[in-house]
Amino acid sequence: MIEIILTAPQLACLKAAVLTGSAASAALEAGKRFGSEVFSPEPTAVNCTLAIATRLLAVAQRSCPEVVSKIRAAIKQEKQ
Repeated sequence: MIEIILTAPQLACLKAAVLTGSAASAALEAGKRFGSEVFSPEPTAVNCTLAIATRLLAVAQRSCPEVVSKIRAAIKQEKQ
């Protein structure tokens, strides 16, 4: 499994860009929040397969460029 850590705005951008009801949408909805909102919005950990991460990367390249590096890093880490 690949774990992608996203901020609330990054998660919202991806959720808006993926097809509702898709496997990618389900993975984003299942994300787990952690941390504290005291200093910044809670980050969310999205766990997904390599196939879904690759789909999210394609969506991010079109619609959420600020997320591309995070998804690439998560994929690279999983492959090591």
